[in-house]
Amino acid sequence: MNRREFLATASGVAAAGCVPRVCLAHLGAHEGRFATGGLTLISGYCAEGHHLVGQAVVDVISQHVSTARRSQLTVIASSADTLRLLRAGHTDTPYGRFSVDLALVEGDEVYTALKGTGSQDGLRLLTLLPAQYLHIVTLGESPIRSVGGLKGKTVSVGPARSRSEKLTLRLLEALDPSIGTSLQRAALGLSESMWALAEKKIDAFAWHGPVSPELFEHLAGLLKIRITLLSHEEGVAKLREKYGTAYSPALIRQGAYPWLEKEVRVAGTQNLLISRLDLPVQLAYEIVKALDSHRDAFAGGDRRLSDISAAAQTYMPFPAHPGALKFRNEM
Repeated sequence: MNRREFLATASGVAAAGCVPRVCLAHLGAHEGRFATGGLTLISGYCAEGHHLVGQAVVDVISQHVSTARRSQLTVIASSADTLRLLRAGHTDTPYGRFSVDLALVEGDEVYTALKGTGSQDGLRLLTLLPAQYLHIVTLGESPIRSVGGLKGKTVSVGPARSRSEKLTLRLLEALDPSIGTSLQRAALGLSESMWALAEKKIDAFAWHGPVSPELFEHLAGLLKIRITLLSHEEGVAKLREKYGTAYSPALIRQGAYPWLEKEVRVAGTQNLLISRLDLPVQLAYEIVKALDSHRDAFAGGDRRLSDISAAAQTYMPFPAHPGALKFRNEM
């Protein structure tokens, strides 16, 4: 299989049903469409497809919340605008005004947006969706066994201005700036990184996303390679000290990927679904209940695969919505 065939096949994984939970979501994502009888969820675009989780959210809501059958996702260019638009409750465009009811954001984005203001402005947490984890991937037979071993190597840190790039460079800067400055960097997406790794054009790559066994197994299987993940727990405390508590120590469990022979401790970010306080309590309750009952709609939704630290380590920027509290009290 040549590179063009591989990338074409990798792009078709969703159509083949190998990753039905996330990669098909883009088929329903849209901008500038307006409807009534449902809720509008906004999410910022990113190269790794974080916004695609939003389509899975609105699919579950539309199917299982009777008063929100026509819910929809609107992808916006900048994640920084999500809180502003949610607070406003609407936005005006050349096509008219559309409402904003829910927002999907990652914890570090919220941390940056709130830094220096401390203002929660009536925003409330509905639920935590499957977390995102920084995967640092190398070949199984590679002599590289730690992040320190990347010094002087060729590493894909993710597409330019992607979340993978941002978090990887932050981790390296916090852990040991000399590692980051010594790298020969490549700016490749996941499929391109897998191909380059198989061709030994790079020594490792970074990807920030949910635990995704189907996706990784499919790509590695096409290329007939065995891969592994590098732990970087020693950098998480320094990452939190330098960039804030939105980054959490996280665990990808042994066997979460068939080739993962021991647990891997990494940096993780929470995935937050938020609303305004004025979202009706019963509607919020039904949304949270539906999402909790259908966690298999999301890549990484299997709680047996991974864990992101709870209690004092977990960044909770907003109080829980009363509807979410109602659901928790019934569990």
